[in-house]
Amino acid sequence: MTDDAAERIAAECIERYEAAWARGAEAAAKLYTADSVLVGYITAIGRPEILKLLRGIIAQGWTQIRIKAVNVRQIGDMILLACEYTAIGSGANAGKTLNAASSYVLVFADGAWLSALHTAR
Repeated sequence: MTDDAAERIAAECIERYEAAWARGAEAAAKLYTADSVLVGYITAIGRPEILKLLRGIIAQGWTQIRIKAVNVRQIGDMILLACEYTAIGSGANAGKTLNAASSYVLVFADGAWLSALHTAR
């Protein structure tokens, strides 16, 4: 895989994640592998736990997300993605934004590039 291919895959994953987040937790959770780990304000292991965590975050009013890739690199069969993101609030959080950093380990599984590990702080 070329550096350009890794950059393209990362950009496509970001676009899919932003769109899925806007559709809700169920859509976003599908972008994780079945055994993925999401390390946020708690650690969620596996898609069901990730879904529960995402539901909670979205229920707080963080209903949109914008992600910017800071660094993309391929390591073996994985793509490492370091990002900055902005969560955009609605409802009780209308007009608020939350700026933070995240990272992803992307793997090709079940016919698509999915997150095997996601950290957000």
